[in-house]
Amino acid sequence: MKTFNGRTIVRPEKRVNDKIMIGGKEFILDSAFRHYWNTVHMAEVVVSDRDDLEPGDIVYVHHFINAPEQILPFREDSSYMESNQIYCRIRNGEMKVLDDYVLVSPVTYGDTGIITKNEHGILLTSRSPNERIEKVGVAELIGDNAKKKGINIGDKILFNKNCEYEILIEGKLYYRMEIRDIITTIDDWTQIKVK
Repeated sequence: MKTFNGRTIVRPEKRVNDKIMIGGKEFILDSAFRHYWNTVHMAEVVVSDRDDLEPGDIVYVHHFINAPEQILPFREDSSYMESNQIYCRIRNGEMKVLDDYVLVSPVTYGDTGIITKNEHGILLTSRSPNERIEKVGVAELIGDNAKKKGINIGDKILFNKNCEYEILIEGKLYYRMEIRDIITTIDDWTQIKVK
């Protein structure tokens, strides 16, 4: 088998998360409801014409992995993915973010540099310290193209609204976004006001 035009054939070990743990008990999910929300984003590379992917690499991909048009009609255990639908790869235990992608950790109201009271001690928000701040995060893992544009690991960033595409990678929650979704870096000393 051979692929063309940056396409990669991947085989997911599992297509959807159909179980959830709540209070130490396992519950079965109806994965037909919000099907793409319950998609497993991890798969193994079968074949790719990309230089940075090899058979056996583990990749994290877009939820389109489960779209009927992406599933191969002659090999239903596999899907094809376009280049821009593959976010990162793991090879020999090392993770590499690909292309223009940036994996961002959410920032919460309990983090430093966030004004939650005014100068008179009046609370400006009723939000929990664990609640995420909209449009703010920390760049944790970045692709080569993002590095060239000046984004560094650990940068606090402001990003476009609705760019917080959540993805669970190696057990950690990230926002997956492209460099074009980032508006600016935020200096550590800059205070973020609560709306």
